[in-house]
Amino acid sequence: MSWWTFSDFMYLDTQEFDVERIRPDIESMVTAGRYHLDVAKDICNLLAKKQTNFKLNSFAVIQLLSELARQFPAISFSIRGRGEEMRDIWVREFSDGKETFAFGPPEGVGY
Repeated sequence: MSWWTFSDFMYLDTQEFDVERIRPDIESMVTAGRYHLDVAKDICNLLAKKQTNFKLNSFAVIQLLSELARQFPAISFSIRGRGEEMRDIWVREFSDGKETFAFGPPEGVGY
């Protein structure tokens, strides 16, 4: 079972997240999903440093970033992730709060 996701982040437009301003929103989102607050720290690191490692499977990371996109529809971004397994690779792009591109992860990865 894969519980590590290595992630890269990129903005698709000029508008960027003000990480310190939205930190409470991210913490609320993480708490509502019943994740540890360390996950909020990981999301903030991803946005600020453009890469981070999550102690979550790929599907959980995708779910959280999809929710982030819905909460902040004015910001377009892309995230690329890979799990511990070689074939556990994926990409998501978000614009206007919606997923506009999806690739992977393969079905059954992480279980």
